[in-house]
Amino acid sequence: MTSLMVKQALIVPNTLCQPIRKILEDSKLTDISCNLKDFGVGKIAIPLGNGTSDKVDSLLVKSNMICNCNTDSINFVTLKTLPMSGYQIAQVMFKAKRPKPKTPYEELVLSLTDLAHKYDICMTEELQRDIPHHWEKHGDLVLLPPNCFCNDTWKKAGEELWSVVCKCLHCSRVARKDVISADGFRTPQVRLLYGDTGWVEHKDNRIRYTYNITKCMFSAGNVTEKLRIAKFDCSNETVVDLYAGIGYFTLPYLVHAKARHLHACEWNPDAVEALKKNLHLNGVEDRCTVHHGDNRKICPKNVADRVNLGLIPSSEDGWPVACAALKTTGGILHVHYNIESKIKQTEVSDTNNSFEGRGSGCENEIIRTNDSVSKHIDRMKVWTEWAEKTCETLHKLMCIAHSDRKWTISVLHIEHVKSYAPHVDHVVVDFKCCPI
Repeated sequence: MTSLMVKQALIVPNTLCQPIRKILEDSKLTDISCNLKDFGVGKIAIPLGNGTSDKVDSLLVKSNMICNCNTDSINFVTLKTLPMSGYQIAQVMFKAKRPKPKTPYEELVLSLTDLAHKYDICMTEELQRDIPHHWEKHGDLVLLPPNCFCNDTWKKAGEELWSVVCKCLHCSRVARKDVISADGFRTPQVRLLYGDTGWVEHKDNRIRYTYNITKCMFSAGNVTEKLRIAKFDCSNETVVDLYAGIGYFTLPYLVHAKARHLHACEWNPDAVEALKKNLHLNGVEDRCTVHHGDNRKICPKNVADRVNLGLIPSSEDGWPVACAALKTTGGILHVHYNIESKIKQTEVSDTNNSFEGRGSGCENEIIRTNDSVSKHIDRMKVWTEWAEKTCETLHKLMCIAHSDRKWTISVLHIEHVKSYAPHVDHVVVDFKCCPI
């Protein structure tokens, strides 16, 4: 809604408006908070700053702007003729300029305020809290956070609400997310609010991912692990990805690590559809076999040089399957897990993201003694203890899966991916499984 205000103004012919306006603006005598007002009879009002009429008069004379401006056709309450230049000053009702928004959020608030006025909607504090402060951009689709635009009052604006949102956020489709469904598929609860399809495309480290945002999720927080995988040399290896999803780790193994062949196991049909599209999109479908179903039933055995178990909070259900998938000559298991620590995350320095193990001991190599690093060492100690305990479990599983030989399990590397929650860290532990 545009506000009105009464201001002192200089009445000028429209033919001289621009040169006079420039003269006044250069001398900072205009009121820039208001727009010009055109009376439609060849006269325009230029808003002036308070107490500037004398300066305006002398400046116009000095600039040879002399005119006997006839305002008979305009009804003013007060009218004053400048003694030297002959121009007239009056009290005029102006529209205040709409403030220029500094952020997309401010632009959204201003536009929605105008929309609310149009539909006689009272912009209450409750309604303002319903406007999102942040959102995600997926190409031309904006994904809004939950609990925004939930107030029924917005329904009065109909589809125009989403048209305004699209214009302000520079998109053509709008969706809103909720919590991830506990259906075993980790299906995102996303509702398409405006647009005809939920399919989006995302590019990450030169890999193209496409997926239906209303049916599949994209784990942007795993970027450090995907970059680490990209540095592997798997050109002579067969890889099994036990929880392939839409190809978060499958594609880095194929595109960057150059895996000779990869077996991708996934039981969510929507993720499988996206995975197949992504394999084709990146030109690697000839080096990947997709196994659709429960990996405990469909994962191939005795084929892998390494197995990726990218499921959190725990991939433990897949450990027996992963051990059986490894070749009898052994290989590497990349086990993802959320490890709980008593060290407060706010007190931890993440300056070192990973460390190497020495055999099964996996000692931490950081020896700096300042407080933040010592607490980081304490947290790594928790990770190391978990890794060493898991070595024992994997040893038993390897002996069951490949009972014709004895095995030794060691920790090659522990990678911190991200802080998942307070006192909980998402880590990846690389276990080396070797026959004796």
